[in-house]
Amino acid sequence: MIRIAIISPILAPEDDYRSKYRLRDCTGIPAEFEFSYIKKGPRFILNAYDDALAAPALLRKVLEYEKRGFDAVVINCSADTALRACREAVRIPVIGPTESTMLYAMQLVEQFCVLTFTKKINNRFHRIARELGIEERLCEVSSVEIDFSEISNGEERVVNALYREIQELYERTGCDGYILGCTDFEDLAPQLNEKLRENGMDVVIFKPFEISAYQAYMTVAMGLRQGTDSYPRSQIQI
Repeated sequence: MIRIAIISPILAPEDDYRSKYRLRDCTGIPAEFEFSYIKKGPRFILNAYDDALAAPALLRKVLEYEKRGFDAVVINCSADTALRACREAVRIPVIGPTESTMLYAMQLVEQFCVLTFTKKINNRFHRIARELGIEERLCEVSSVEIDFSEISNGEERVVNALYREIQELYERTGCDGYILGCTDFEDLAPQLNEKLRENGMDVVIFKPFEISAYQAYMTVAMGLRQGTDSYPRSQIQI
């Protein structure tokens, strides 16, 4: 069976409810999943500084999973933390949720918006879209300005905030594709989709973790991986 490692590039929280929800999203994929966190790094990835702090421990984790015989890695963070470096470190596929979701969304909608929990992380999505050469397909990045801890504790409030943001964006821009710009938002996707349907809003909600997990599986199943010239292996071992 295909084995896929899911690495969150942050320190493990005291209550690891996230792995339970992520596992639920993977139930339709015929693969074995293992979830883990890094042992040294930030508690959240809010900027490039946090990203850099997380990179060394993340690289060690990716190398460890390759040595253990895993077939692919998913970086469970919308920053796509150290994605290129991780691909250069190993020969197994490494998937970033934001990159994979933006490219996937382009097949289904003309433009898409990204919804975040704080405007502090909004620029990462503009940067990733720019690096992919698809910035014209990114309609807008908008934040609901909710404390990260509320995503799990304030369920109804978060769903309502996301709904209002989508409603405003849809009425103003006509954009019908919305990427959840925090993988923890995905826990609330069923409630959000229900509220959208109840109010007659026919839009597409993209769940980056779920999309990246499926992409990791499909990449392995098709026998694909990153190219060695595109991602040359470093001679330095960490």
